[in-house]
Amino acid sequence: MKRRYKFTDKNQSRLGMLSCAAGTVSLLLTGGVVAAAYMEYGQAGKFIAVLGFLAILLSLAGMYYGIRGLMEEDTYQLFPYLGCVQNGVVLTAYVMVYILGW
Repeated sequence: MKRRYKFTDKNQSRLGMLSCAAGTVSLLLTGGVVAAAYMEYGQAGKFIAVLGFLAILLSLAGMYYGIRGLMEEDTYQLFPYLGCVQNGVVLTAYVMVYILGW
């Protein structure tokens, strides 16, 4: 049996994990919304618009938690970085849709 030693008191950031989860859900919602709008030739309706707005709000909350997770001391930074990247991609996608009119 292999022994594992831990030479640090660091733990995973809970806010970072929350940010990563919010980013994943937001990314999946965005993909679904874009696919539904594409399948309906841009006439998907109000329900899809509400889901898109929910994805934006979830992504903003995830970005907030990711930034807060990056500020925590004595925690690993993987999940906060990953959450910030995921949420940044979603927010960038919605800005592109709004500005470019995709």
